[in-house]
Amino acid sequence: MRREQIMLKTIVMLTQLPIHVYDRQGKELEQYEIMERNGDEYEGALIKEINRRLMTEDVVTMEYDTVLPVRIYGLRGEERNYLLGPFAYGSLDSKDIKAYMRRRKIEDFPRVQIRESLLAANLILNGIAGGGSGTDMLESRSDENEEIRMYSLVNEELRQSDNFQSNHTHDEENILYRYIEQGDVEYLRKNYDYMYLRHPIILEDAHKNEEYMAVIGISLASRAAIRGGLTSKEGFLINDIYLKKLSACRTIAETHDLLKEASLYCAAQVRKKLRAGRCNPYVERCKKRILSSMQETVGAGDLAKETGLSMDYLSKLFRRYEGVSVTEYILNVKIEAACNMLKYSDRQIGAIADYLSFGSLSYFSRVFKKKTGMSPQQYRKNILR
Repeated sequence: MRREQIMLKTIVMLTQLPIHVYDRQGKELEQYEIMERNGDEYEGALIKEINRRLMTEDVVTMEYDTVLPVRIYGLRGEERNYLLGPFAYGSLDSKDIKAYMRRRKIEDFPRVQIRESLLAANLILNGIAGGGSGTDMLESRSDENEEIRMYSLVNEELRQSDNFQSNHTHDEENILYRYIEQGDVEYLRKNYDYMYLRHPIILEDAHKNEEYMAVIGISLASRAAIRGGLTSKEGFLINDIYLKKLSACRTIAETHDLLKEASLYCAAQVRKKLRAGRCNPYVERCKKRILSSMQETVGAGDLAKETGLSMDYLSKLFRRYEGVSVTEYILNVKIEAACNMLKYSDRQIGAIADYLSFGSLSYFSRVFKKKTGMSPQQYRKNILR
């Protein structure tokens, strides 16, 4: 038991994922958590339901409700049940969610990435809950799992054939995403509908089926844009924005239109990069570093050191290819980001200044006014009119 306790405590320390241990009757035996929470009757009912389901199921995943991106895992061990969560796997910072939590008097949740939560669940399931090592468990189930996989593969192939359904080829997929990678917006706009990648209906819910396919399509489009010249941060941000938009689609037609929009937008961003004209590898490297480090205090000296150039020479390169000094370029990028935050987020101005590492609110306001001709307060006020 001592080894188990050490492992559970280590998982909590590394991930901040709350872990509670119950006996088969649903009585809590141990708890490990960094953020102490007092669950209400609603959470108690969820936990009771998970323990009930663990009487017949090995793994249970339950969403907290339909509003909050909050989840709980239940894992069945040989003698005990392990509940991981509740934890937030998405943002709880929007006005609507904050108001919802205040209205229901819901305490805050620890933030844990889905990937980390799954790794923790797998570690507990294979290293603790089943007894022995995870490798032993996987080996003992490998034959059974292979039979299940083969059964699924054969039957799915027959089902698609019976329903005259087929999937697109890898070559067809490469052609579509190559045009995105090349930034060929005009060709895509004219021919996108003819290049639509056919796929089978694998779910009874046709809308959900198209939503899953759109998730894959948006992700592949954003990665094609990265290959075309966007930074990873830019590409993944586009990916996240369109996945968020996808959640608002209510029909299959809306889903298809959004996927087309995402593909064209990715291609347009690549074209914008390509049309920027002549570029210098040192300047481009510094620009990518600046874009990916807006929350840090990165100056001309840091960039010169990283590129192995002198500050004077790097400054000359920036003036030649960007028309401004390194310092001015950094400030321009940060002020552009600040304008977007003032326009599209509800963050306080002081929080924006901190986020962009301006050092003080007064310095941020001074630079912002110099660049835009108005204070941050005036800018937000004008935008909201």
